[in-house]
Amino acid sequence: MSNIEKTVLALDAHGGDQGLAVSVPAALAALKAEPGLEICLVGKEGELEKALSSSGSMHQDRLHIHHAATELAMDAKPADVLRRGRESSMWKAFERVASGRASACVSCGNTSAMMVTGVKLLGTLPGIQRPALMAYAPSLGGQTGLLDLGANLEVRAEQLVQFAVMGSVTARQADGLTSPRVGLLNVGHEDSKGHAIVREAQAMLQDLPLNYTGFIEGHDIFAGTVDIAVCDGFTGNLVLKSAEGLARMFLTEVRGALESNLLSRMGGWLAAPALRRMVARFDPAAHNGAPLLGLNGVAVKSHGGADVPGLTRAILEAGREAQRQVPRRIEASIHEYQLETT
Repeated sequence: MSNIEKTVLALDAHGGDQGLAVSVPAALAALKAEPGLEICLVGKEGELEKALSSSGSMHQDRLHIHHAATELAMDAKPADVLRRGRESSMWKAFERVASGRASACVSCGNTSAMMVTGVKLLGTLPGIQRPALMAYAPSLGGQTGLLDLGANLEVRAEQLVQFAVMGSVTARQADGLTSPRVGLLNVGHEDSKGHAIVREAQAMLQDLPLNYTGFIEGHDIFAGTVDIAVCDGFTGNLVLKSAEGLARMFLTEVRGALESNLLSRMGGWLAAPALRRMVARFDPAAHNGAPLLGLNGVAVKSHGGADVPGLTRAILEAGREAQRQVPRRIEASIHEYQLETT
């Protein structure tokens, strides 16, 4: 991002479980990490000014405040967002992207609120029926992109196809892969397995110029069998949160085992550099920041319980998504694959 003159992001300062206690220091950390970044903190002006003043903040020339009178509850329903959420920090952050005053927005708010606000204010790209959340999970030798992660609990076959195209384009831009391997998550590898929707989606994917490898099972995500794993939001959310829980349990067990006696502590001391690398790789915060693909603009969803390092990563990811112009590249691929009429 450093070779870009300026990338402006709008950050929903009140989103998430911890609000300003995380959003303000995360914004400052992102500005320190990326000189080409400018952040507009969207939220209650008085509270933001107080938080910035107590933080002894630097980078004031690249940090601005945009007032929003209210904040959305983490359990806000889509209908309530449309009726009463127009003065909220999330709505105002999306408005800045819609008006061109920001290149992307970031929020720790709830997924359904982001979905409905993004569709209302930014709209979807031609040929995209529903946006999808995408994040990366660590896998053997690298990482695997997974989508959808909860924006669409129920899907149709053509929407899974659209997710596959969006994931493939994003992997090409993010990882420099010339031909990302795409798999469709199912209960088995055989063509006869699964319900009618995934079988119909498979038939459609086999007719597209994607590097589609066929059905995959859950273990393939972490084995590195594919670069992009496609599924409905219900399944994807369960996979991701189960993996996060397993990673936390595993790391806790490893720490406990290494501290159990003197010999184990000595072994832990010798293995410390390798263990630190492993912890960093499996730490959920290291993978925080899921772009809401398919919108006519860049929006990144952070985990609602993200800490400062986790939200900082989501902010930086939003900057990269904006720089890569991912929405425009997805739109070009949708046109190339003639999915506008699907």
